[in-house]
Amino acid sequence: MRDRIGKIHAKTRATRAMNPGPRYYEYSAVLHVHSRYSDGFGTVPEILGQAREAEVDILGLTDHDTRRAAEDPGEGYHGRVLLLVGAEVTPRQNHVLTWFTETLPPANEPLHTIIQRVSDQGGLSFIAHPNDRGNRTLRLPSYRWTERDIRDFTGIEVWNHLSHWSDRVKGIPTGLWNLRLPWRVLYNGPRAEDLALWDRLAQERPTVGIGGVDAHAVPVPRTHWKVFSYGVSFHAIRTQIFLTEPLSHQNGPDLQQIKRALRDGHCAIMAAHLGREKGFRYWIEDPSQVQFMGDRVSFCPKMRLRGISPVKAIWHVVRNGGRVHTTSGHLLDIPVVEPGCYRVELFRGKKGRAWIYSNPIYVEA
Repeated sequence: MRDRIGKIHAKTRATRAMNPGPRYYEYSAVLHVHSRYSDGFGTVPEILGQAREAEVDILGLTDHDTRRAAEDPGEGYHGRVLLLVGAEVTPRQNHVLTWFTETLPPANEPLHTIIQRVSDQGGLSFIAHPNDRGNRTLRLPSYRWTERDIRDFTGIEVWNHLSHWSDRVKGIPTGLWNLRLPWRVLYNGPRAEDLALWDRLAQERPTVGIGGVDAHAVPVPRTHWKVFSYGVSFHAIRTQIFLTEPLSHQNGPDLQQIKRALRDGHCAIMAAHLGREKGFRYWIEDPSQVQFMGDRVSFCPKMRLRGISPVKAIWHVVRNGGRVHTTSGHLLDIPVVEPGCYRVELFRGKKGRAWIYSNPIYVEA
């Protein structure tokens, strides 16, 4: 017992010795959700109730080509849940998730025009499910991002629960099997091609990665199942948002804080079904400064990458798309030997299942 207590005290001292710079306040967001205002099967009040039960802090609604929920029931706090009303602008392909705009660009406009119209309003735009394959069995067309020369968006949806599930459906039996095990498709993390795309884009310019559930709660004919219920979706993929000030429960200031954090990449993607513990932090420091994930910093020889996990985890450090270091435990502390885009992947549990994907820190020459 004494040895165990000694180890706990040593771990606490080591954690305190790692200066994480400015204090960040962590909030759990579920993004990419559809209601009856488009092709979802739940009313906004019903969805908010499911979010409260799942202990969601921020609900990012994105109905197709409409922001009707901004008027009914209204953007802002509903109890303890902050409703963030955006939209999914849906041309034939190249869907775009948007937030923080008053009006929406028409879906029949070119992709670069859609992104420019969002930017002109000071809004944020994210390419949705960029490598979506569609599914013949489910009669779903592909909604992948085809115009790969377009830039100027805020970021991309790196991990999408519904699109990931659709990949596994090769027929009715496999579809039903994966409905019974709704999070099984997430065990290995995002598609390799989605991570590779994110890493390529991040080397060109800062590109924010988010996770989405793409929740519709579509009933399965002649069964009692849904694909997927909102409650199930809200325990799948979350985007953890890190703020420099705690939420004040005042709509205007809080929405602006969340906007800045998403714009600057102060967020991480989490597989919430494995555990929703808060406390993950990832930063870089040298003798003169501390920078958080999403930030840009000039390289210097004494830099160190540091991180804290609330549970013991396997850490993979990825630089420019290639793994450069692996360690396990609660703490990460390694030197930075050259410039690059550095992000971390955390795996947890005996089977080492994918849990957290940080946004990169951009170390510039």
